[in-house]
Amino acid sequence: MRGGGGGRPGARAPGANKKHAGAAGPVGQEPPSPILEVRNLASPPRLRDASLKLHRGEILGLAGLIGSGRTDLVRALFGLQRISGGAIITDATFGYLSEDRKGEGLALPLSIADNVTISRLRSVAAHGWISRKKQDEKTSAIMQRLRIKAPHPRTIVAKLSGGNQQKVAVGRLLHQDPDPDILLLDEPARGVDIGSKSDIYDEIVRLARAGKAILMVSSYLPELFAVCDRIAVMTRGRLSEARPTSDWTPDSIMEAAISAA
Repeated sequence: MRGGGGGRPGARAPGANKKHAGAAGPVGQEPPSPILEVRNLASPPRLRDASLKLHRGEILGLAGLIGSGRTDLVRALFGLQRISGGAIITDATFGYLSEDRKGEGLALPLSIADNVTISRLRSVAAHGWISRKKQDEKTSAIMQRLRIKAPHPRTIVAKLSGGNQQKVAVGRLLHQDPDPDILLLDEPARGVDIGSKSDIYDEIVRLARAGKAILMVSSYLPELFAVCDRIAVMTRGRLSEARPTSDWTPDSIMEAAISAA
């Protein structure tokens, strides 16, 4: 887990926008019912006990050391890992962004258009056939929204920079069928240039403002402080209570992450 905040509670990631106002509502007002509640979730061997509540319009950050169980939690929520105990309470639909964009997040030999539309082909099909024109129109709109730098929607993804590849993976979530209520983002801006980080942060905040509920894993503390409403820390498979971002400092997160390591 990387710091970078120099002990300041409001450390900002390079190029990030200011954190948006969360979904908790005015002080003293009863918070809305959660769109997702997780109770004592376990997924061996790493995830031992995780409980959380997530609300519409909220970005909840998951901090912790690599291998602490953060990725196991989001994969278990998406149904990619076996659950041995606990409960997941929700009627919402999920979208998932893997930390491994090359192995799981993208089909590198295919075009941007194929990657973006692959999970919602009905929207670009007519009479059972894929319309390349519709594909290109849908993809061009997403390329413009995310500032994906490529000459054409038919550009092969393997030829793009890492930052643009990551934005293609995010673009696929924007075109998913069904449209997800909850986004599970695992290291959404890791290993990309500063400009791409800024574009991805902007989109995450935009999605939250539109009512999406976002659970975001990050090893980069300034990223969490920049965009999250609340943060919880995973330590050896156990998730801490989520607290408002303003209640944390980089030092307190690091202390919580290694307290039982």
